[in-house]
Amino acid sequence: MYDPEKYAAVADNFVYVHRALRRDLARIIGGGEALFASDFPRFARILEKHSELEDTLFFPPLEERAPGSTGASVDQHRQIETLVETLAGGHSTDIGSDLATLQELLLTHLDGEEKQIMPAMMEHFEAAEIWALDGRIMEFCSPEFMQEMMPWWFTHIDEADRVCVAQNMIAGVPSAFLPVLCQWISAGLDPTKWNDLVGQVPALSATA
Repeated sequence: MYDPEKYAAVADNFVYVHRALRRDLARIIGGGEALFASDFPRFARILEKHSELEDTLFFPPLEERAPGSTGASVDQHRQIETLVETLAGGHSTDIGSDLATLQELLLTHLDGEEKQIMPAMMEHFEAAEIWALDGRIMEFCSPEFMQEMMPWWFTHIDEADRVCVAQNMIAGVPSAFLPVLCQWISAGLDPTKWNDLVGQVPALSATA
């Protein structure tokens, strides 16, 4: 049984972002060439940054405490990045086939991280340490990226996940930055969904 505080500290990056990545890629694959052309570049940017955060922020300290625990995931990042660059750069000779391959690789990769990396983070770090790592994400993300990523994230997770992520934000994000995050989140949701979220996480209403 996971410690609830440790789970909350690590879940945003290893559960809720993963779910959004799965759903957005499935949506793009199902949407045909026009949707691929319009939306895959954003997906590629967000996936690239997600992998970068893992490689530079989360994996090195985990590797120090549990040597060998991240090697397979890092190797998979390189493999996925190569295929994403082929697709995003217009070098694919069979977009449908390459997208199917990407989906297979990505799903396997994300599942593996949730079964191996995430439990290892909770085993080898205290909750406060994980929150501290999570709090450094903004060091690696420009405001422009966050303005693109936050609406995307809340659009591609379901209502229950939005509540969990919002509660984690309230707990883990500096209060001075919450109003900006709320503006970005609300920009990606229609008013009904935003109001539903605020109704379940009332602290958002004071920051919007």
